[in-house]
Amino acid sequence: MKRETAVNALEKSVKHAQIVQETVKNLDAGLQILLKEKDVEKSHKLFHKVDVLERDADNLRRKIQKDISRGELNPSVRQNLSHLIKRMDDVANCSTGVARRINTIPLKFWEESSKETIDLILEMMKTTVDCVQFLDKIVLDLLEERKNIMKFSTQINQLEHTVDLLNIELRKNLQETEYTVNFFTIFTAGNVFDILEAISDSIEGVADYILVLLTSAERL
Repeated sequence: MKRETAVNALEKSVKHAQIVQETVKNLDAGLQILLKEKDVEKSHKLFHKVDVLERDADNLRRKIQKDISRGELNPSVRQNLSHLIKRMDDVANCSTGVARRINTIPLKFWEESSKETIDLILEMMKTTVDCVQFLDKIVLDLLEERKNIMKFSTQINQLEHTVDLLNIELRKNLQETEYTVNFFTIFTAGNVFDILEAISDSIEGVADYILVLLTSAERL
């Protein structure tokens, strides 16, 4: 019964990871439309979809937590699964954080941004999407054969590092651009880029925690 409950929770965790992955993909789609096509209305619809998906992920997280709160699971397994779900939820929360804040930035900011700035933002987002592709894979591998967890984790770490480097380049480039927007717009944009970088950090946090779970895998 303990194993059945734990495995059931992990199976739902794969679905949770897939929803989280969709929040990142829709964020990417919205950014592409906003920064390339300058279509604010269409991009806002995609950013709103990120919000809806994040709520779906929250609802599923609560169901999983209800499952693992049952008495047949020992406290350490319950804690491990709870922490895994929380770390995956952090990814969706970051995606929503970007989507909500970017909606408040006037189009003028993007119009005044250099091509290099736009390219760096889109490259950061593309690399983040590449990173999140491994999220459901690594959770699924934890549930199944557990043969590729180390490989997936390494790939996630490398992609997260690439996002970090792109973010540094973006910061340098932003300081070389003359903006006429107000200071609060600049502050909000900086906040958006911080949270955008945090998406891959959160994915790396999931991968690192799954490596920790491997040491207690015999209990699942």
